[in-house]
Amino acid sequence: MPDNWDHKGFGVHYCHPTSNDEGTAIRILTGAKIPEGADAVVAREFTTQDKGHVIVMNHTSPCRNIMTKGCDVALNDLVCAKGDRLAPGMVGILAAAGYSEIPVFRRPGVAILATGDEIIIPGRPLPDGKLYASNLAMLNAWCRRYGMNTSMDIVGDKPEVILNKLESAVEAHDAVLTSGGAWTGDRDFVVKMLETLGWKQLFHRIRIGPGKAVGFGLLKQKPVFVLPGGPSSNLLAFLQIALPGLLKLGGYRSPELPRMQVKLEKTVTVRDSDWTQFILGVFNEEDGHTSFEPLELKSRLQSMARAKGVIAVPEGAKEISAGSIVSAQLLV
Repeated sequence: MPDNWDHKGFGVHYCHPTSNDEGTAIRILTGAKIPEGADAVVAREFTTQDKGHVIVMNHTSPCRNIMTKGCDVALNDLVCAKGDRLAPGMVGILAAAGYSEIPVFRRPGVAILATGDEIIIPGRPLPDGKLYASNLAMLNAWCRRYGMNTSMDIVGDKPEVILNKLESAVEAHDAVLTSGGAWTGDRDFVVKMLETLGWKQLFHRIRIGPGKAVGFGLLKQKPVFVLPGGPSSNLLAFLQIALPGLLKLGGYRSPELPRMQVKLEKTVTVRDSDWTQFILGVFNEEDGHTSFEPLELKSRLQSMARAKGVIAVPEGAKEISAGSIVSAQLLV
C-alpha cells in the first residue's frame, strides 16, 4: 500500500484483496464495492500505519463488516404493502430499492362545521350567553394529528344557511364532519337539511354512550358524519365512528386507535346496560404493570383534557370489577 495514502477520511477500512501474497490489504471507503476476492474488512480505528505497512489490532474472520448483495432488498422481496404508513424508515428502504415515486392514498380533505347560534370562534370577546367552539377546535386537532387537510366554519341555526354550507362543503372536500344539531330539538336542522340534499343515510342514533345521537351517510358519494354537540358525546362519537371512517378513507390498514391490556383500578358501574358505555381515564404504572384509573371529574372538558385512554363497558353489562383486565384505547 502506498505511503502517501490519506487514512484520515471518514469510514476508511482495510480489506484483503485477491493476491497470491498473504497479508496484503487495500484501502476501501464505507459503502464501496468489495474488491474481488476480499473476504473481510477491518475498521480503520483498529489499524495503524507504519512504514507502508498496515498493523491490524483486532481479530477478523470471513465476511466480517461485509454486507452481502441483496441483504437489504432482494429480488421479489416485499418492501411495503398497501396500507403501510410511510414512516421515514420505510421511505429510506424504498429509496434503497430504487423507487423515487410510489402510489399513495391522498390525505383526506375534511370540512368541519359547528352549528349553533350560541357558539363563537375562540379568541374573540365572549358575549353573555355564548360559548367558545371547543368542539370545533378539538375535532380539527384530531384530524390534523393524522395529517388530514381541514377547514373549519361555524354555522348559525338557520336551515337555509346550513343547507348551503353542507352543499359547498361536500363539493370542496372528501368528507364532512358536523358538530351539533344532531338530535330532534327545534333547532336541530342538520339531518333534515342532509335529507333535503338527498343524502343516503346509513344510520342515525346508535346504542353507545356518550354519543348516541351520531349519524352517518353519503352525500354525492362522500362520507358525512353527524356528531352530537355535547362535548363528551362529540368526542366519543368522533373516536368510535368518525375517526375510523376517516382513517379508512386515508388508506390505513388498521383504521382504529391503538390498544393495550390494562388492569382496572376501580370498579366502574353504569346506569343503563342497554348500550355500550365508554369511560375516560388515565394510566398508572404499578409493579411493572399498567393500570387504568377512571376519571371522576365534575367537568366533562377537564376529563377530556386529562384523559389518556378509553375503556368500554359492553352492552348488557352493569359493571366491570376492580382488578379486571380490560382493553383500553390509547388517546396519546
